[in-house]
Amino acid sequence: MKMRELERRSGVGRETIRYYIRLGLLPEPGRPKANVADYGEEHVRRLGVIRRLQRERYLPLSFIKQVLDRPTSGEIAALPGLEGMLAASLGVARGATPLAQASVEAGLERAELEVLIRDGVVAVRDGALGALDLAIAKAWGRVKAAGYDPDAGFFAEDAAVYAEALEPLARREIERFYGRLAGSGTVEDAARLGQAGIEIINDLITLLRTRILLGLVAETNARAAGLDRRSVTGAD
Repeated sequence: MKMRELERRSGVGRETIRYYIRLGLLPEPGRPKANVADYGEEHVRRLGVIRRLQRERYLPLSFIKQVLDRPTSGEIAALPGLEGMLAASLGVARGATPLAQASVEAGLERAELEVLIRDGVVAVRDGALGALDLAIAKAWGRVKAAGYDPDAGFFAEDAAVYAEALEPLARREIERFYGRLAGSGTVEDAARLGQAGIEIINDLITLLRTRILLGLVAETNARAAGLDRRSVTGAD
């Protein structure tokens, strides 16, 4: 295809395409004749990968080149069996607890557990919770036991805030994991890396959330103190 067609299909301008070729992000086009360049589907595909990776927080071109040089060239490739390996390594592969028993073990009313199921906080299969979902229900039970209960104005519906906030983050993580790492090793290698990533990033998220919350507490207190001073002085 000619440059004009490549521009149309990729959404990338010719000067940018030529720049990518000079950097080695794109292969040189075919040259059937002097001063005639012939671009192929590989150019379209690679330009699509570059645009997708750049949207991920504006990754530098040097990093994108490393991704493109890997066996999968930044494309999503299947890692069969990875889910089971990760579940086993994280200790959440087995277990099925009926809902009635699960609500008791979690310290939740059955209606509260039903709210968690309805809102997608936990998933039910064949009338039971798996090991991971039971652990989530128990965690929310501990939240309730700590005093975040209906008497204090907190309800099971509040748990959905966390599931909704984490879903986009998890999707981005999986896209990056598959797009960058698939094809660079075995499924077992991916499982080991995935386990480490889940455990370590969980710690990182906890620390970041703590720092953000402490900062917001200070900010809210400062704002509230300012409002109190204005109410006492009558200032506008």
